[in-house]
Amino acid sequence: MSVLYLDASAITKLVNAEAESAALLIAIRGNTLISSRVVVVEVGKAVARADPTVDPQSLLAHLAFVELDTDLAQIAAGTGSAALRALDAIHVASALRVGGEIAAFVTYDDRQASAAQSAGLTVASPR
Repeated sequence: MSVLYLDASAITKLVNAEAESAALLIAIRGNTLISSRVVVVEVGKAVARADPTVDPQSLLAHLAFVELDTDLAQIAAGTGSAALRALDAIHVASALRVGGEIAAFVTYDDRQASAAQSAGLTVASPR
C-alpha cells in the first residue's frame, strides 16, 4: 500500500464523473490518501458548481488531512514561483510536510504539477 497525495483537481474527479475518473479510481485503489484540509472548501465549491445535488463529504471522510498551520503557511509562501497560486502552493507544501511517505502527488493542474516536480515530488495524473 502506498501513500498518495491528492489535490482538489483529483478529488473532484472522484466525486464528479470526468474523462479521467475511471483511471484515477483504479490508480488510488488500496492506497492511503492524503490531502490538505483546504480541499474541504475547494472540492465543496467545485462540486457545487458542477452539480449542487452531490455531497462530497462521504469521499472526503476517507482522506487523512494535513492541517494548515503557521509553519505550513510560511513554507507555502516560499514554495514555487510567484506565478503559483496560493492554494496550489499550500498543496505542494502539505505534500512536502508528509515527506518521503508520499509515493505520488496526484494532480491534473499543470502549473501545480510543475511546482511539485520542481520541489522533488513524483507527480501522477492517471488517464
